[in-house]
Amino acid sequence: MAKENNYIVILAGGGGTRLWPKSRIRSPKQFLKLLNDKTLFQETFDRAKSSVLVSNIYVVTGQELVSEIKREAPEIPTKNIIVEPAPKNTAPAIGLAAALILKKDKNAVISTLAADHYIKEKTKFLKILSVAREAVEGGDFLVTIGIKPTYAHTGFGYIHAGTEAKRIGKHPVFKVKGFKEKPDQQTAEAYFASGEYFWNANINTYRAKSLLDSIDKLFPQLSKVLEKAVKGVGRGKFSETWRKLPSEPIDTVILERATNVLMVPGDFSWHDVGDWSTLHNILPSLKNNNVIIGDQDSEFILIDTKNCLISSTDKLIATIGIKDLVIVDTPNALLVCSKSQSQEVKKIVQKLEVEKKDQYL
Repeated sequence: MAKENNYIVILAGGGGTRLWPKSRIRSPKQFLKLLNDKTLFQETFDRAKSSVLVSNIYVVTGQELVSEIKREAPEIPTKNIIVEPAPKNTAPAIGLAAALILKKDKNAVISTLAADHYIKEKTKFLKILSVAREAVEGGDFLVTIGIKPTYAHTGFGYIHAGTEAKRIGKHPVFKVKGFKEKPDQQTAEAYFASGEYFWNANINTYRAKSLLDSIDKLFPQLSKVLEKAVKGVGRGKFSETWRKLPSEPIDTVILERATNVLMVPGDFSWHDVGDWSTLHNILPSLKNNNVIIGDQDSEFILIDTKNCLISSTDKLIATIGIKDLVIVDTPNALLVCSKSQSQEVKKIVQKLEVEKKDQYL
């Protein structure tokens, strides 16, 4: 497949509620500098432009984030920023991008990336992505990348690899037996021990036409809305029909039900920066496995403090005799939670929404 037919779609509309109070509606986690001097979105864009032409990079997002995307990646053509009328999860977002790209290029091969993933080994990642594209070229396939697990993680979905379908160079490509939801600890340990299960990173590659054919078959309600988008119906009418769509992820509504899914094992380190506990595991730690995040006006005094993540914006934070906590201070909100409850931070955001305390969202 010629390079000009390869596209990348970056999904940048997520809210990052589990990283509240740093992550907010107008500055969600993908636009925060959590790991280095680049935002997660900028890191993703850098990987994308090392793989395809910048003119072939598309971003799907919400209207409130368009100006930030333009600021962080001015190279992306404005016409390549696709604005969803409302967030409807990954299936509608990817389907909309695929429909618009196919209108431009009937031979398009699309890879979809989340804007909030952290992949340190860029060269390894780009190689596996190219293998996924080659796997697509061999037929009408939907190809996903499965991350070889390093331990029995209970916070990820898993892909069950079946028989080897083909080999591209030294890289095996497997048929997919099935997808599994986040398992309990005992099940995760069985998955890990078997060697047949891979973390589902939701990094997927497909011909635009193949994906849209699958959507037509498995999610016809979306297919009808996409037809309106391609025909260029009025924005108001399109928005109205879009808002009636159910919110569906691409893996559950399409990939788990399709019979033409293949998986390429990924041998690169991959992190879904989904909560404060994950960030604690990624960032370098100090004495007693503590991680601190601060700016030039932040100060920390930690006494008998172990295995904590502590973030300050502009003040001294002092702790004595605590362990396994997350403490995140921002100008108008302070979070204190157990590290083991990091996934539950989204419940705070949900409560703030119900109580209409928008100043904290």
